[in-house]
Amino acid sequence: MRASDASGRHVAGPSPAAMTARSTTHQVQVRWPDIDALGHVNHSTVLVYLEVGRDAVLSACGIEPRESVVRHCAIDYVRELRPQGSHVAYRLDAVEPGRTSLRIEERLMQDGETAVSSTFVLVLWDATGRAARELTPDERHALLTLRKEG
Repeated sequence: MRASDASGRHVAGPSPAAMTARSTTHQVQVRWPDIDALGHVNHSTVLVYLEVGRDAVLSACGIEPRESVVRHCAIDYVRELRPQGSHVAYRLDAVEPGRTSLRIEERLMQDGETAVSSTFVLVLWDATGRAARELTPDERHALLTLRKEG
């Protein structure tokens, strides 16, 4: 989490070079109400799973969930998401940082195959000023050095 001064402005935190490599994957817990009458994850729950995974990855880069808003999302339901266990695999495939926004390609996986793929555009948000904010150099560096997995 990034530190703030008395006025709420962000102050420098640990250098990304001092941090360990950040993962682009996250295991999202499946809850029993997430499964609909057809036995698969309901389409509205998919949005929650994507957000939980994305928040975990971005938090490791110094961007907390309350520091971004969704500007655009596109979701492709490739196949049924029928969890066999207690978790679904989230994977961030690509991130393109802009000045005040991030374009993110991500997916939910089951049995090593894509069940859902999506593209989101997030705008970094200053809740105090109620406006977009610029990506910090540390955040940009952390995003650009994410460790790609599987």
